[in-house]
Amino acid sequence: MLPTSKYSCQLFGIICYYSLNNALNYKGLTTGQNTEYTLEKKSDRGQRWGFEVQDSGEQFALKRLAILRAAARMFNQRGYYGTSLDQLARELKVTKPSLYYYVKSKDDILVQILNVGMQQIDPAITKAKASREGKTGLDKLRLFVRYYVLTMTEEFGKCMVISGLAPLQQESRNKMLPAYRRIDRAVRGMIGEGIRDGSIAPCDPKMAAFTLFGAMHLIPYWYRADGPLGPEEIAEAQLALFENGLKGVRAPDHWTVAAATRPRGKIADR
Repeated sequence: MLPTSKYSCQLFGIICYYSLNNALNYKGLTTGQNTEYTLEKKSDRGQRWGFEVQDSGEQFALKRLAILRAAARMFNQRGYYGTSLDQLARELKVTKPSLYYYVKSKDDILVQILNVGMQQIDPAITKAKASREGKTGLDKLRLFVRYYVLTMTEEFGKCMVISGLAPLQQESRNKMLPAYRRIDRAVRGMIGEGIRDGSIAPCDPKMAAFTLFGAMHLIPYWYRADGPLGPEEIAEAQLALFENGLKGVRAPDHWTVAAATRPRGKIADR
């Protein structure tokens, strides 16, 4: 039975907080670890916190992010409907009531996961729009694709495709739709700009955007971290196909079928 009095509720929240805190530290998800998404080199990660002591708000955010990361991984592996909060609690080695200190429901967890995914993609749109004068629409699209493909290989990005909006309650879905539409509009805008400046051949921006997203949204289903191609190589390969098509243009030598089957290190050394 849950506590009902004001004092009991406060005590219950404190117990839940420290229970989850200890469990996450036990799992190696300490508050000193920078779990935010970054495009920085691995050697640079974790330097944001330095040796400073996080306040309660920072600790709360880091622990909630750890919960979301674990949930995203389970949703990707088992499916949204195949994952329960009881299973998530067991994965984190905490009690189920402890989770409610950080999230409201499974629906809320997915909403927060999708929001993190959107935050990972946002720099691609922002940087593309902030490109210096003289950058073509195709240049901006290249930049976007590199960021987007990288996101599609991360747990939060995968969840945007594998789970997506469908499992959400209607109210939550309505809140998330504008963010998805913003990405679509941004890509159509880059394609349209490329058509106007001559860097992209005349085409239907809507159909071109659908085709590009269709290719990138399959990545979460077949990408393997130990596979022959990393996110950067996948982005370049898809860009080469998108830019050159399949007819009459020879792809760069390092994107031949033979090269694609080589170990990743050999491709990177070229």
